[in-house]
Amino acid sequence: MPISQNLLWSASLRKWTLNFENERLEALYQLHAISSLRRHSRLALVVGAVMTMLYGLLDPLFVKPEAFVHVWYIRTMTVMLFFAVFWLSFYRHFLKYNQLFLAVVSLFGGIGLLAQVSYMPVAAINFYYTGLVVMVFWTYTFSGLRFFNSTLVGIVLLIVFNAMFLLFSALPTLQVLIYDVFLLSANIVGGFASYVAEKQSRELFLREKDLDNERQRQQERALHDRLTGLPNRELLLDRIEQAINFSARNDQLCAGLFIDLDKFKPINDTYGHLIGDIVLKEVATRLKYTVREADTLARLGGDEFFVLARDIGSPEAAGILAEKLKRQFLAPIILDGLPPIRDLSASIGICVFPYRDVSAVDVIRRADHAMYDAKRESRREPA
Repeated sequence: MPISQNLLWSASLRKWTLNFENERLEALYQLHAISSLRRHSRLALVVGAVMTMLYGLLDPLFVKPEAFVHVWYIRTMTVMLFFAVFWLSFYRHFLKYNQLFLAVVSLFGGIGLLAQVSYMPVAAINFYYTGLVVMVFWTYTFSGLRFFNSTLVGIVLLIVFNAMFLLFSALPTLQVLIYDVFLLSANIVGGFASYVAEKQSRELFLREKDLDNERQRQQERALHDRLTGLPNRELLLDRIEQAINFSARNDQLCAGLFIDLDKFKPINDTYGHLIGDIVLKEVATRLKYTVREADTLARLGGDEFFVLARDIGSPEAAGILAEKLKRQFLAPIILDGLPPIRDLSASIGICVFPYRDVSAVDVIRRADHAMYDAKRESRREPA
């Protein structure tokens, strides 16, 4: 989905949260990222649940029989929370609340591990503490949490760890500080990796949208006449094919009107091609205001134009439209510093379709032949 170029040019990131300052652009990015976030977070949640269960392999070494049930109750609740968020990822609420869900999982994954350790001897901390560091890395680099949110979770886990082992246990302060160094290091490394990854993702999003816009512009240029901005022959053929299919399904009548300007060559010869181009653009403007929005006005090249009129109703209605188009040439074309151009007119040929074995190329060919018939008839008429 292309985005306004002005919106991309004004894009800037907030330094700490990495949000786009433009709220509309931020919403578009979230919508763009949600599909990959769903897949990524589901895998992360399964891995997190497995990782939590693996801690149970150490239980026979440290958990006393009377505390075994408590430890496994906490572990089971934590794993169920992982799978609850996994289940929620399949619903539309995940689009709006995914960061809240993932933050809760990350936070309680770490707190759950610390709660299990509270039922074990102090010696177990040396082994289960490593799991807390792994959980911090999982939060920053794998969970799907954004940098700012994962940083908050990491800080809370650090505070909870210190509160638990400084205030409510006999663990020496020096040992807690040593653990803090490693836990803080995990936060710094994980936070830096998360920050860089999210920033690169957002910058890549901007580059992709900029390329989408450029491809859209190139496609528009390839399918439109450079002088008038009208659809060219290639786009017209596609529109006619669509009209053929639509009219066949809905039993509607369409018409193609081939317009060839009369006495345009003398204008080019007299005033030059630059003035001729200005005249062609004025003609395109007048014809454009004559046709309906559902119709297509195209320039085939030179002084030839084509109108595709959908659901025209009857051949007579196509003839009425042709007369309206001709009347656009009655008013003189006024150019600065030049006398008014009054003798410009048009010959118009009409092809009504669908008919047997109709094709887009044949519609243009038949309208072209009808235009030449109309031009010959006008030459026979007395002046």
